[in-house]
Amino acid sequence: MTRCMLAVVAAVGALIGCGGSEPAKTPTPSVDLDGPPGKLVDIGGGRSLFAHCLGSGSPAVVLASGGGTNAAQWADVQPELARSTRVCAYDRAGVGSSVAPPGVRDARDDIADLERLLAHSHIAAPYVVVGHSYGGVLARVFARQHPSQTAGLVLIDTMGREGRRRELAVWPASQAPELRRDLATTVLSNVDIAVGEAIASRLRTLGDTPLAVIDAAHHGEVGTPPQVRRALTRVWSQLHDELARLSANSVHVTALRSHHDVPSSRDGQPAVVVDALQAVVRAARDGTRLPPCSRIFSGPDVRCRR
Repeated sequence: MTRCMLAVVAAVGALIGCGGSEPAKTPTPSVDLDGPPGKLVDIGGGRSLFAHCLGSGSPAVVLASGGGTNAAQWADVQPELARSTRVCAYDRAGVGSSVAPPGVRDARDDIADLERLLAHSHIAAPYVVVGHSYGGVLARVFARQHPSQTAGLVLIDTMGREGRRRELAVWPASQAPELRRDLATTVLSNVDIAVGEAIASRLRTLGDTPLAVIDAAHHGEVGTPPQVRRALTRVWSQLHDELARLSANSVHVTALRSHHDVPSSRDGQPAVVVDALQAVVRAARDGTRLPPCSRIFSGPDVRCRR
């Protein structure tokens, strides 16, 4: 079993990427040539974060990328969303063109950076916060800390409460020691993911804030035993069912052709993300409930769960 496979199965790689636990290299403080056009925004304290914004209107949409990925992850989503509102993607500290200060960081640092980025970029509340993978953990932390500024949430293939423990439970006992050893290493790429998961788990309700939850249908790498793969998919669906219950105004859809990177046309279904976001933005803007899931998503490549 490869290190990357272990990370995906345990959702550590799903949150941070399959790069293992080596310290992250300090990125060059310039625009990532593989990323979208944008700029470095001074957030104070001699630090800058890369941001790329398109469109205009309120509520503003904030796109929080998965671990190890940058603003370019949203290239198949952002232009379409920008037709109807302001949409901003950014690179967290230590990712892409945003330099991280020395030491281990966690969700509290990432949210503090996001707060400064929004203020210095003059992106006014309210916000619809969209988070993929580790970005979904950050989205929940933001909503917990800033409920009055959170107009809506979209959570995409992210970690739910006690998700790593529950995924480990589906693996045969003979493989558990190896998996447990990997799961014990929660500091990856200089990010303590366990802190963010713990804080996000304290978010028990969003009231009736519009919430869309998207999970991918395919989990585990080639070589994962079929029965384990099926069990992982069931656990992942259950985790997302629970996330959908955070709000009395939510929808939950499974992207049937998608692997973990749902926003990408390479391995996912960006159109599902666009449909979800457009519905959440409209509901937040108009102060209305979300339509039924089957009215937002249609076709043989999606399955509504709520």
